[in-house]
Amino acid sequence: MITLLITLTALCVHGAGVIAAIRAAEHAHTAQGAVAWAIALIAMPWLALPAYAFIGPPRPGELEDDQATLRAAAYAQLFSRDSAREGLAPIPARWRVLERLAPTPLMYSRQPRLLIDGDEIFDAVFALIDAAEHDIVVQFYIYRDDGLGRRLHEALARRAREGIIVRLLYDGIGARSVPAQYWDSLREAGVHVQEFHLKRRLPKMLRINYRNHRKLVAADSRIAIIGGPNVGDEYLGLDPSFGDWRDTAIAISGPAAQVAQAAFVSDWLWAGGDEDAVRYVAMTDEESEACDVPVQLLPTGPADTLPACSLAFMHLIGSAKERLWMTTPYFVPDLDVLNTLKLTALRGVDVRVLIPDRPDHTIVWMAGFAYAAEIQQAGVKLFRYRAGFMHQKVMVVDDEVGVVGTANFDNRSLHLNFENTVVVFDQKFTAELAAMLEHDFARSREHDEETFAAFPWIVRHLAPATRLLAPLL
Repeated sequence: MITLLITLTALCVHGAGVIAAIRAAEHAHTAQGAVAWAIALIAMPWLALPAYAFIGPPRPGELEDDQATLRAAAYAQLFSRDSAREGLAPIPARWRVLERLAPTPLMYSRQPRLLIDGDEIFDAVFALIDAAEHDIVVQFYIYRDDGLGRRLHEALARRAREGIIVRLLYDGIGARSVPAQYWDSLREAGVHVQEFHLKRRLPKMLRINYRNHRKLVAADSRIAIIGGPNVGDEYLGLDPSFGDWRDTAIAISGPAAQVAQAAFVSDWLWAGGDEDAVRYVAMTDEESEACDVPVQLLPTGPADTLPACSLAFMHLIGSAKERLWMTTPYFVPDLDVLNTLKLTALRGVDVRVLIPDRPDHTIVWMAGFAYAAEIQQAGVKLFRYRAGFMHQKVMVVDDEVGVVGTANFDNRSLHLNFENTVVVFDQKFTAELAAMLEHDFARSREHDEETFAAFPWIVRHLAPATRLLAPLL
């Protein structure tokens, strides 16, 4: 009887594994992910089924329907306004495809400001907080209750006590080390605090795989700062295990900043925040003649009907004619993006990829080296940044397009995380970005077989194997 029960249980588990494998093949974000899930669910369902329950893909439309509803509310005031700017130079038609991947058309900003490294970035953040007249919105992926975290806490609490509306959004995984007292004391000071989660449809256990990786600080719908750093002392270069921390952000203003604040409000409503946040979007008018730099904001994520982040990167890379320079702390691209990168190099474009020389997440760091030989054969130049840890997410396309955002060049950012990417169509800003990267390349070393041979044997041997985990990294 016991033997029969065990047999029936095993059959049920394996049957469930086969059903889940079929579902994964239909709904996984990538072909690589579909194959990985199918093999795992069929070969070892006892282990794979619980994992699939936590991090498997949602049902079709499960996230898209919610996002459409919330975006309609968050962007309503922007859509009701005429966003056209007569008399301003249009961008080339080939870039208009990015508008189809975004919730709003291209908007305009005053000359964007490039912010380099933690001190400059957070000086701008605190200046923005101090200058706010009506409202402040803040979201980061990682928060820490350390020196920088407490400084942010004090600044937001002070402005809330002064009567400024302050809204803060945090991700439960990224901020898991922060004690509850940190958030409670902010609420006591009058700050509106919400944890981002997919509360509207997904059961709680299914939220873990869809992280809000956006980093944004905006005030009064006038100025928004978006970039790579989180809230922690290491982002100021104060962690001796990392040393100097290399990061980049961008400050945009005018209608482009209004779009950024609307993106925050969409997340805020998803997290169950108050609907009054909507009325602070587009509450100010900027002089159109002062806002003449075209900017496309791409708030991408797993709720997109199309894989907007992946498609946007493919388009930006594939459109390069002379140079494509990019930086990422995690280089684990999906197959489509990887092939686009190789094809661009094969066309004779100067393609350079800058990654860190040291890891903060060892497995993801090692996986990046699994792609090195493949892209180098196509002509891509791979550089390792050696003057500390490099965390920036930046791209330069020819002399006309500069990109700064939160998305890494990995499957998680391309398909699973909620990200923000700012695309600027301006030669002046692109030149500033290129000059910054030239300085970074000067502090780097080009990766080749000889330098890789100097790595510890465990890295050289495990790097190819980690590529098997690419769909989950």
